Amino acid sequence: MIIAIDGPAGSGKSTIAREVAKRLGMRYLDTGAMYRTITLLALEAGLVPESLPAAAALAAATPLRFEARSDDLTRVFVGEREVTDEIRGRVVSQHVSAVSAEPGVRTVLSQKQREEAARGDVVLEGRDIGTVVVPGADVKVFLTASIEERARRRRLQLEAQGIAQPLDELVADIAARDAHDSGRAVAPLRKAEDAVEIDTTGMSIEQVIGVVSALAEEKRAAAVLAVTRPAAEAPPGKWPISRLVRSPLDNWLYRLAYGIIPPLCRVAFRMKIVGVEHFPPTGAVVVACNHRSNLDPFFLGSACPREIHFMAKAELWKFKPVGWLVSMVGTFPVNRGEADRRAVKRALEILSGGAILGLFPEGHRQRERELGDIRPGVTLFSLREGVVTIPVVLENTDQVVRNHFLRLPRVVVRFGPPLEVPHRHLPHAERALVASERLVEAMGNLLHASAESS
Repeated sequence: MIIAIDGPAGSGKSTIAREVAKRLGMRYLDTGAMYRTITLLALEAGLVPESLPAAAALAAATPLRFEARSDDLTRVFVGEREVTDEIRGRVVSQHVSAVSAEPGVRTVLSQKQREEAARGDVVLEGRDIGTVVVPGADVKVFLTASIEERARRRRLQLEAQGIAQPLDELVADIAARDAHDSGRAVAPLRKAEDAVEIDTTGMSIEQVIGVVSALAEEKRAAAVLAVTRPAAEAPPGKWPISRLVRSPLDNWLYRLAYGIIPPLCRVAFRMKIVGVEHFPPTGAVVVACNHRSNLDPFFLGSACPREIHFMAKAELWKFKPVGWLVSMVGTFPVNRGEADRRAVKRALEILSGGAILGLFPEGHRQRERELGDIRPGVTLFSLREGVVTIPVVLENTDQVVRNHFLRLPRVVVRFGPPLEVPHRHLPHAERALVASERLVEAMGNLLHASAESS
């Protein structure tokens, strides 16, 4: 998959592109840093502004190297020299548009960017990524914001580097860059016809990341569905209404596990199950649950009135006996931190057959926080036509094993009412964001109800 993020200076392209790449398990290419680096070298060589055409040869001969780091900037090297901070200075910012507009420079760097994109699974950001560099990108986004908002963000970025610059100067600089970038003859700044425009003014970084990630997840789902059988073609009765009727997992271990584990858990841990009436007796359901313990699937499966097919971390399959065991009772692996198309395909097959998909959208167990960050991938499934999403929280499952000792706390399972699906007239990216926010709110309310009852 290739994601192209374009937009004017200060619109948040670098931050959003880097974080989306992290969330989706993709690479991130800071194309703006490439142009800034050539601008810095051109300034040092005295090529600006009289000899800009010579900067193309400089770009072709420059050995660029990038290293990711946890803050807002990619580390940039020219050979062994690090230029990360130098390329973000005001002098470079004032001249980068002129150097970037030089046809020879753009030809050289655009080709380098295409070579990186050809490797796949990359997020690129710039001003002409979706229109010139990779017009065939799978997802195209055009970020924008008011000049004042972009200047404020730029000032915060500079302050983090120990550089102070008045806000009015930054506003003037950004306005000048907008005019230059939009008016240049070669690869001007413009929105691709098929790009999704997002005005980030007033939006948090997390909200923007969520919208872009949801667009990518939607594209992945479309690619998977293109090679899978439509739901209407699924043979009747492929999936069970109850966990104890015939199913594709109808084997002795399956029947033994689901005949013994639920009664055992309910008795041993005095399970209290609240809200099970919210569960539809038939049809496709996504069960989204908080995650406190590796035992959570056993308790959730024991409380649910229908069989759940869980998506679980692929690490469980490294020990073959465990992998075989969990596979036999309906669980399938997903490689966290990357685009796992096989897992997405399996999940969509389960929902297409009218069965239940169990997800832990926090991704990792949460011991210190009530609720971790909800990954946007859950909306990939919950927004499908005919799918019901049920939020659920588990209590005290993290107390079962403490300091290597087995304990028998009372486990509580709280099912919430089905989530209201956002209106279909909204753009899909906005629907995905609304659905994610409603899931967070619903799970928060269930946790609050748990605290009040304890």
